[in-house]
Amino acid sequence: MAWLRDVDHWFMDHVLPHRGTHVGYARRLTGRDAEAEDVVQEAYTRIFAGADWKRIGNAHAFTMRTVHNVAVERFRRAGVVQMDQALRLDTLDPADERPSPERETLARDELRQVARALECLPERCREVFRLRRIHGFSTTQIAYRLGISVSTVEKHLVKGLRLLTEMLREPPQGQETERVEPWLRKGQTGS
Repeated sequence: MAWLRDVDHWFMDHVLPHRGTHVGYARRLTGRDAEAEDVVQEAYTRIFAGADWKRIGNAHAFTMRTVHNVAVERFRRAGVVQMDQALRLDTLDPADERPSPERETLARDELRQVARALECLPERCREVFRLRRIHGFSTTQIAYRLGISVSTVEKHLVKGLRLLTEMLREPPQGQETERVEPWLRKGQTGS
């Protein structure tokens, strides 16, 4: 569909898949199916027309907040808000999309493991890997910066990825294994 713009693809990929959740939330806020549909459509219109759609980090959370705001504005414009609607607006807030404390802890642990594994890579391999995967340099930029060929950069990247994968692979359940650097297992040197 060449006639679709980038915003159209983004909207279809990141907003529309959550439509059922958006309508359900709007229904809890408004208490009526037809009004819930109107609230969601108005929220989608605002999001779709927004100039900064590329800067939205979490489309679902942003949409839930927009649905909430549209519902509140509609109640204010109506002038008369029934008591049950006011209570719904006070108690229903969009779902918190932040990860749970347990998930944050697991993610930090994984990050520490990856950082330790990166430090175990041979120096040049580690440098190439960081420049590419962390700093986003192209292979050509890395080759120029380090004074090596693009082919050598690519070999370091492949080697780094292979070694990291091996280092991060967990031993089978119940087996404690001594940690031996993967490149030393094969009798290779560090560079």
